Amino acid sequence: MSVSPVLRATGLSALALGSVLALSGCGAITSLIGGGNVFDISVGDCFVESEMDAAFATGEVSDVPLVDCAEEHDAEVYYTEDLPEGDFPGTESVNASTEEICYGDNFTDFVGVSYDESEIYAGALFPTEESWNQMDDREVACYLTTSGEMVTGTLSGANR
Repeated sequence: MSVSPVLRATGLSALALGSVLALSGCGAITSLIGGGNVFDISVGDCFVESEMDAAFATGEVSDVPLVDCAEEHDAEVYYTEDLPEGDFPGTESVNASTEEICYGDNFTDFVGVSYDESEIYAGALFPTEESWNQMDDREVACYLTTSGEMVTGTLSGANR
């Protein structure tokens, strides 16, 4: 599974999504193999983005540093979807699917406004060829981030 920031739609989003980057662009992620919770991320899970950055900067991660959403955080998983079974479709195809899954109706349904109108950013955890082939990883996990502005509770219906 890989992590990618998803930037405001200014023509850079496709480039950013096409890169395999840590949450704030700290470095390339080559694999996330382990027995922790990284493959169990679900809607409603919250975290502090800088803590996630630090965890992913080590290269291999098995545990995502989740926090209770009632505590201060700046990121929340808002949607997950499995990509279809079969051979790895290629990085470009996974990136395109991730962009469609995370930027469109799923974002609007959760936040209450479209991604282009929102002040909230989105990012995604998505399968790499290695995680697809070795761990049968098909999940795209979309998350919201306020990029450092700490919040408590959910961002569902934030309308911003």
